[in-house]
Amino acid sequence: MKVQTRQIAGLLNHPPAHMRAFLFHGNDIGLIHERALALASHYSDNLDDVFSVTRLDSRAIENDVSVIADALSSIAVFADTRLVLVRGRGTELVEACKLALTPRDNTPPLEGAVLIVEARETTTRHAIVKLFETGDICASIGCYADDSGTIRDLVQTSFAALSINIDRPVMDLIVAKLGADRASSRREIEKLSLMAGQGGTLTAQDIEDALEDSTVLAIDDVAGAVADGDIPRLQSAITKAWSEDANPVMVIRGCHNYFRSLLIAAHAVSTGSSRDMAIKSLRPPVHFKLQGRMAAQLNKWGYQQAMAALDKLQDIELALKSSSPDDRVICMQGLLGLCLRARS
Repeated sequence: MKVQTRQIAGLLNHPPAHMRAFLFHGNDIGLIHERALALASHYSDNLDDVFSVTRLDSRAIENDVSVIADALSSIAVFADTRLVLVRGRGTELVEACKLALTPRDNTPPLEGAVLIVEARETTTRHAIVKLFETGDICASIGCYADDSGTIRDLVQTSFAALSINIDRPVMDLIVAKLGADRASSRREIEKLSLMAGQGGTLTAQDIEDALEDSTVLAIDDVAGAVADGDIPRLQSAITKAWSEDANPVMVIRGCHNYFRSLLIAAHAVSTGSSRDMAIKSLRPPVHFKLQGRMAAQLNKWGYQQAMAALDKLQDIELALKSSSPDDRVICMQGLLGLCLRARS
C-alpha cells in the first residue's frame, strides 16, 4: 500500500492491525528516522530490549540475505511482538525483504512480528518501494523535505505541547528561517522551546537572535557534532549545511573557529580556570544555552588535542583548494576523522 501524505499522521498514530511491514523512504533522512521511531514505539515500550527488538544494517544484510527473515521468525521473549528495525541504502535490502515477506511452511508472513525498514537512497520507482507498495500487509511511506506548511505544523504542535504563544508574524519568521531538513528543524524548535519555557512567548527579536542565519547555524551544528563525536548528528548537520548552499571551505572555516574557541578555553583551564569560567570568558561570547555543551567538550578536547584538530582542519582546507573533483567528499571524510578522535 502506498500511503498518501494526508494519511501518514493517522497511520503513525493508529497503524492498521493487518499491516506488518513498513518502509520509510525518501530524501529526508531525519524525517525517515523520526517517523520510523514513532511507529516502532507502538510495538515496543523499550526499543533497546534485545530479547524482543532486532536492529539490522546494510552490512549484516549483505553478508546474509536471510537475516531479516530469520530475525522475524524469532520469538519475542518479553513482548507480544517481535520487532525488526532495518536501516540501509535501499538496493541491498530488496532481496532480503522479498525473502522476509514470502510465506514459509504455509505460515502467513510476519505472524507475530513487525518489520520497519528505513531506506535512505531510493526514489518512488525503486524496487524496494514497489515491493512495499504492492504487498498486502505492507505500507510504503515517503519522507520528503519539509515545505512551509509542514514546518508550520511542526512548530505549532511543538509549541502547543508547552503552551507557548506567538503572534502570526513571529510564526512566519520562524518558518522562513528553518530549513527543509526535519532533524535540523527539530533541534531549532527545541532550542526555541527552551528559550520560551512552559507557557512563555517569543518575539521577532528572540527569533532573530536565536536562529540568525540558517547557513551559519548549520555550520555551527556541524562543528558541535564533530566536537561531541556524534556521527549521526554530523551526517544530519552536514546534509543541512549542503541544503543551505554552504560550500566546503565555509564549513571547514566554521569548524576552525569553533575549535579555536575550544583551544582558548582549554588553555585557560590548563592555567587554573574552571571550565565554566573559561567558556564564559570567550569572545565573541558563546550563547548561554550552548555553554554547558562546550564545557563538556573540554573533557574530550584538551589543549594538545584542540591544537591537533586545528592543524587537521588547516590540512583539509588546503586539500579543498587543490582543485579536487569532489570537495564535499574530502570535507566529510576529514570531519568524520575528527569526529572519531572525539570518540576515542
